[in-house]
Amino acid sequence: MLWLRDRALSLDRPLLMGILNLTPDSFSDGGRYLDPEKALKRAEEMVAEGADILDLGAESTRPGADPVPVEEEKRRLLPVLEAVLPLGVPVSVDTRKPEVAEEALRLGAHLLNDVTGLRDERMVALAARFGVPAVIMHMPVPDPKAMMAHARYGDVVKEVRDFLKAQAEKALGAGVPQVVLDPGFGFGKLLEHNLVLLKRLEEIVALGHPVLVGLSRKRTIGELTGVEVPERRVAGSVAAHLFAALKGARILRVHDVAAHREALAVWHALWG
Repeated sequence: MLWLRDRALSLDRPLLMGILNLTPDSFSDGGRYLDPEKALKRAEEMVAEGADILDLGAESTRPGADPVPVEEEKRRLLPVLEAVLPLGVPVSVDTRKPEVAEEALRLGAHLLNDVTGLRDERMVALAARFGVPAVIMHMPVPDPKAMMAHARYGDVVKEVRDFLKAQAEKALGAGVPQVVLDPGFGFGKLLEHNLVLLKRLEEIVALGHPVLVGLSRKRTIGELTGVEVPERRVAGSVAAHLFAALKGARILRVHDVAAHREALAVWHALWG
């Protein structure tokens, strides 16, 4: 089970986390949902399509992205968070800033999604104080702007696994009720690193915590398929995520909820 404040989601089948980017510069849909009304409409669409969780982010963490000031991130995020909370599905907040996380959790966010892997002790303390799970993601350095310069590994699976294990133990020891592990596909990783991580995903699943995989529309999918436009990488994204589900992933972070829900329905009938 994934315990989210006053509710619990079964992990008997993979859950779909719908991506809602409240940014002008995200790699796939930057600028599309900056307007709160458009963001709410997209959130409603994803819920109707079968999203189990909504993941709101107001700062792009694509390679080379510039940081967003705290107050600007709050301005983008908090009104939309308030608007989507009544939709009836848990809401995750994708932020690396404790100041943003605290206000989002006060409003009622159910899950903290930290791309820097809870390196900041204040993020650990917030998840513990509000009693919410935290997604711990691997990135070689806690700066998206510089991460690709550090895409060097001996055994990428071992290094990612060791980092996630250590951060999970630290968080749980500090009172965070539950952790979700994210290998961080594309974050400081080249195509070959992403493929090895996906092929050996069971080694991360074996740590015993729910594993989240987010390959939706990413460069890796484009490199494998030859599809240059991110919005057209739906089929490749679905294929990668179904493979991840077979390997034990229990949360899939996706842009295209309907396509993934249909694919998972067939997958579950045949395999689940």
